[in-house]
Amino acid sequence: LTDMCRDHTIKSEPLVLIVCSSALRCLDIIRTLGTFKEQCKITKLFAKHIKMEEQQKILSSRTVHVGVGTPARITALILKGFLKTSSLKYVVIDWNWQDQKLRRLVDIPELKVELFELFRSFVIPLVHENSTCIALF
Repeated sequence: LTDMCRDHTIKSEPLVLIVCSSALRCLDIIRTLGTFKEQCKITKLFAKHIKMEEQQKILSSRTVHVGVGTPARITALILKGFLKTSSLKYVVIDWNWQDQKLRRLVDIPELKVELFELFRSFVIPLVHENSTCIALF
């Protein structure tokens, strides 16, 4: 990851997207990625306490190596053109994490719909082009 980050300088285009079920889970993931913070720029891509306009400003003003967010916000940012996928190499799904009710990302009905929409509209076409890989974590 650090080698990829060193060579990547394009704004608004992450190399890695990590898709989580909630903003709190995103923050947990970002904390665990702390060892990469010197070499890689990690960006929050969720709605809690962050307005779309703020995220647009952040994405357009700096290089993004890793984006960590929720399916709905990631999809909205892509649709508005604030987040671009042409440099995307990996999409990591936070698959095994469970909430307090022991539900995974795909077990929560509204999140499942949002995740499948993200995949259908943006991720699967990139996989078919052989430019992006999907990983389950």
